[in-house]
Amino acid sequence: MTSVKANLELVGVVAVIVSLLILGYEIRQNTDTSAAQAVFELNESARQTLFQEATDPNLASLINKAEKDFDDLSERERYMYSRWVYAQVNLFESAWRYNRRGVVSDAEIRGWKTAFCGYMARSSFRQVVQSVDIFTPEFAEESAQWCE
Repeated sequence: MTSVKANLELVGVVAVIVSLLILGYEIRQNTDTSAAQAVFELNESARQTLFQEATDPNLASLINKAEKDFDDLSERERYMYSRWVYAQVNLFESAWRYNRRGVVSDAEIRGWKTAFCGYMARSSFRQVVQSVDIFTPEFAEESAQWCE
């Protein structure tokens, strides 16, 4: 009887171990899927933004006007341009956050950093960014070093 009981306990332990291994595998698959989804959504947001810039003549005109002379923008135009800048900054900060979590690779974040510096090279973009606290302090500190 003791032998049967010991064998049943052994089978139970093996079953628990197998169950834990399967659970760990499923959690890892779920984590990988979530990471892939996050990167997809980030890239899709960037694609939509670039598509809008390329196809919306009003937005393109506003960006062009702001780049030529930000001070010449009307109050409404400044508001619209500022919202566009905030949307861009949000994308870059999201990419940075995903990089810190290991979702966006270091190679991918280099591309995001290059794009960020391209935007920050625009005086109108930089003027809006510097006029308000639109970054988290950690992102502001790190991103300030990207374009040096």
